Amino acid sequence: MIKKILFHCFSLLFIVYGLVSCASIPTSKSENSFKINYLDEYVIFNDSIFPDSRIGGLSGIEYHKEQETYYIVCDDAKNPRLYKASISLEKNKLKTITIDQLIKIKDPNNEFLNKNVADLEAIRISGKNKFIFTSEGSIKHNHNPSIFITDTDGNYQSKFKLPSYFLTDNTSKNKPRHNGVFEGLVNDINNKGYWAAMELPLELDGDEPTIKHSGAPVRITHFSTNTNQADFQFTYPLDKLAKDPKEKFGVNGVTGILQLNKNQFLIIERGYAAGYGTQGNTVRIYLSSIQKATNTLGFESLEGEKYSTATKELLFDFESIRNELTDQIVDNIEGITFGPILANGNQSLLLISDNNFNPISEQLNQLILLELIKTP
Repeated sequence: MIKKILFHCFSLLFIVYGLVSCASIPTSKSENSFKINYLDEYVIFNDSIFPDSRIGGLSGIEYHKEQETYYIVCDDAKNPRLYKASISLEKNKLKTITIDQLIKIKDPNNEFLNKNVADLEAIRISGKNKFIFTSEGSIKHNHNPSIFITDTDGNYQSKFKLPSYFLTDNTSKNKPRHNGVFEGLVNDINNKGYWAAMELPLELDGDEPTIKHSGAPVRITHFSTNTNQADFQFTYPLDKLAKDPKEKFGVNGVTGILQLNKNQFLIIERGYAAGYGTQGNTVRIYLSSIQKATNTLGFESLEGEKYSTATKELLFDFESIRNELTDQIVDNIEGITFGPILANGNQSLLLISDNNFNPISEQLNQLILLELIKTP
């Protein structure tokens, strides 16, 4: 009798264990694993290709697969523009890079540029014949950030409606920090809209990162192309500063974003600590999941709210390749795009740095080629 009871108990445990195990399989297999390898670097030393338009401030990059060409945006607010470029790869190396065309942002009907500061930070292809940009505006001068669309000649067409807490007026108690607004932008994988990433938290959402404190929440918002409005948002926790500033200024924020699948993103965190000369930047790429993240779109302020942030896992730290880069400079990486598929079938990533128009000895127009590998 005891043997029968024990047998039934073990059988029941086995069945329960099997059910639990089977139930856990979809969760463990629902997200992919990745790693990133460094392949090459290329520095654009000639910054005077076009008259009165120095090559610099390169804050976003986009690959046009059908044309096999690239578009690179410049964050010169006094002369907003983008460049069309050719980049050739050979044996996983950046062979040549040429800047082929200068395209200025124009406003034929005076709807946008006269009323806004176009501090461009990111660019993506929108449909077949359009570009979409993010602009930080100028918060301290009460010029709102924006997400707007032009045709391929740079002519302004339309813009997206932003939630009130992204604006500088008095319709919301919350508002963005100067130079901390929309830095990252990417088409969603379903082609139904775009994800726009803040660099820093809104003023009432939390403090900026410091050398002692991490977890500052930045909002990453989905905008629908059907409504031209926001329809979902998650928050992403920033790292603390990697280096203790020797002078007053230190920052760490999101500068680039790519979507890998429904729930997973690549997110660039770029930090800077003053007082280290050309060695002040810290750049890391994280794999982030929004599988359990709360939709925070309706929260005017995150303070006091209960919500779950996106999770993050470090995939690549530029410190690991500093000695392989020009003058050991990890520059101000702000742009990222999916490049062409490599000969081995893996996805390439192209990243670009914003040199802030500093002299070439201090900062570089730096392009980095990486390899994204899906792992078992």
